[in-house]
Amino acid sequence: MKRFAAVLACAAAAAALTGPLSVPAAHAQAPDPLKALKGQLVTGRGVTFTDVTKVIQGGESQIFARRKGSLQFGRSGISAIDMTGRLNVSDDVKELLPELAKLGRPERILWVKNVSYLSGGLFGESMPEGKKWLRTPGLAFGVVGMSGQSVNAAEPATLKALLTRATTKRPTSYAGKITFGELYKVSPWFRAPLGEKPTAKEAKTVITWKLALGSGRLPARLTATHSGDATGMKGSTITMDTRYTGWGSEVTVKAPPADEIARPEELENADSE
Repeated sequence: MKRFAAVLACAAAAAALTGPLSVPAAHAQAPDPLKALKGQLVTGRGVTFTDVTKVIQGGESQIFARRKGSLQFGRSGISAIDMTGRLNVSDDVKELLPELAKLGRPERILWVKNVSYLSGGLFGESMPEGKKWLRTPGLAFGVVGMSGQSVNAAEPATLKALLTRATTKRPTSYAGKITFGELYKVSPWFRAPLGEKPTAKEAKTVITWKLALGSGRLPARLTATHSGDATGMKGSTITMDTRYTGWGSEVTVKAPPADEIARPEELENADSE
């Protein structure tokens, strides 16, 4: 005990002579996650991502969809998107219902200047001869996009909403809850696959999320979980896991060649629908 007291006395004397200990500059200047994200909003720069959606039902977990892509930034946020995904259609399902095999084909989506271009997937066989892309106005996510991560921490308004509602705040991670209704108000990414505003009941659906931060306190991994009841998968739990990498890398998303683009009314099966 005397030795411990002597150490404390020496420490006190040193503090009196040198003043209070300074906080390491790297820690003192660690940016707020939202400020760090806004610092990435440079035209022509962006981030890459991968996400996996799982459905948990009856105690069993199965991968439902996989997706990967790049997000291009402008000064105010995400300005363009290039992503590819596919649903996990089992061989048994393909054999019993051959038409569903189309859902397991890769589907690519480009979003440039608020116009979306879809290629492959469910619409691949319906394209007119020589056409590869289906053009549709606004931000559209296609079939696979509707099954991917619904929360995007690379959207400034979404990240702000998450941080505001965080119930756990640590230097390298945050966690909390947000409802469908709250997310619908702030997130174009969330609104894109819905097609319409959530009903009053759907708007109350709670998403439980966890966000891990990486270098520079930028989003590195986001997991989000909610009940499947609001998305037509009653009795199930939906879990979405997204990884963000390559912050600040060069990203350029361009529209496809004009002669490869078809409009919805040109699809071969348009008359039969």
